[in-house]
Amino acid sequence: MWRSLGVICLWVLLIAAPHVPSSALELSVVESSLGVVPSATVPGDDPGDPFRQGPERAPAEIPGSFASLHFKNALGKTFDLLAASIVMDGKTLPAITNLQPDGDSVVFAGRVTPGEHIVDTQLTCQGRRRGPFTYLDEYRWEVKSKEVLTVPSDRAVIFTISAVRNKGANIPWDKQVGITAESEVVPNPLSLKP
Repeated sequence: MWRSLGVICLWVLLIAAPHVPSSALELSVVESSLGVVPSATVPGDDPGDPFRQGPERAPAEIPGSFASLHFKNALGKTFDLLAASIVMDGKTLPAITNLQPDGDSVVFAGRVTPGEHIVDTQLTCQGRRRGPFTYLDEYRWEVKSKEVLTVPSDRAVIFTISAVRNKGANIPWDKQVGITAESEVVPNPLSLKP
């Protein structure tokens, strides 16, 4: 008889436990003179119900603005780009290698603080033989540029640095290769503000 009563109490406890308004119940077994009787105790550190709808949390804001830095080889087929290095705020960015004519490479993409950032670019180019004209093979151009990248707050900026060929009959040999920079401000894709 006591055994039957214990089983019935256990079933009632197991059925009623999820409906008790307490946050969680912990079952333990207590030995008494009547035999083994389950008892309910409330644990000290309740992790809570993961399925319970609580107050909504405000989305976190990621500090800084998003900036991407592209390098484009716009030299055409007359020049080979041998080396290109870009330094942003004193930190050397990944090297640009094997960039074909009219190729574009993303050098940096990430969060930066709003304001001005200094971007130093250095290129080494060599003339390419075109048909019977071989005089360009021996020429090398070292070109340096220092640009200021201005990043607005809560906006994204796409900054493109291009190695370009300056065309024209009155362009001196040492100015045949140049560096241009352009920026485009767009809505911030990573803004987590509501």
